[in-house]
Amino acid sequence: MTPVLYELRGRDDRLRFSPFCWRARFALAHKGLEAELSPVLFTDKSPIEFCDAFSVPVFKDDFGLATDSYDIFKHLDKHYPEAGMGPLIGDSLAESRLNFVKAYAEQVMAIGFFRLVALDLVKAIHPDDREYFQSAREARFGMSFEVFNNVEIARGILDSAFKPLRGVLGNQPFLDGDAPAAADYLVFGFFIWARIVSDTSPFGDEEDAADPMVQWRERMLDLHDGMARNATRASDIPE
Repeated sequence: MTPVLYELRGRDDRLRFSPFCWRARFALAHKGLEAELSPVLFTDKSPIEFCDAFSVPVFKDDFGLATDSYDIFKHLDKHYPEAGMGPLIGDSLAESRLNFVKAYAEQVMAIGFFRLVALDLVKAIHPDDREYFQSAREARFGMSFEVFNNVEIARGILDSAFKPLRGVLGNQPFLDGDAPAAADYLVFGFFIWARIVSDTSPFGDEEDAADPMVQWRERMLDLHDGMARNATRASDIPE
């Protein structure tokens, strides 16, 4: 069977912005694998009713299912160990270290990116999903998106969050060393998410080309024949 990646779509089917789905896309590209990209809405999960997943990404191939971006990494390493650029994760020791990167990206960085692009994100979401998405997140954060979306606060959070990453990237081109792998994809998912839904830079109105994080972002955008750089952005599509 042709592998299938089920992923979130936005107000236009070309808008595929989920950071977790982008992690899966990068993992597939890393392995040199192609998959059918099947759209799913927040409010219509019927395309993934065949499994126990409540969210995307979901990946299906001849070897079975993987229902989380991190599990997709493991699935691809298990069934396609030497394909493409080789392992995404590596041995058990590498996986233990990667667990920290995953937690750091999702518990420290993510809130900064969310506060940076919240209002633009709502506009990028499919109209059928907007009320559900916004009301659920406002209840979680205890404030309206108009208050939550604060570029100055967001950049402050992100600048602090980027400091240890800058320390690493000042000495090597990728978080995983000389070539990208799972750690880079775990972090970059949030960068491409923000880039697709908004034109607001996480680095400030005037980016420093000498910043190791900016340089890393540019390398990531160029990976796999510019897959991320060429992705359709919300600003490319009239509302």
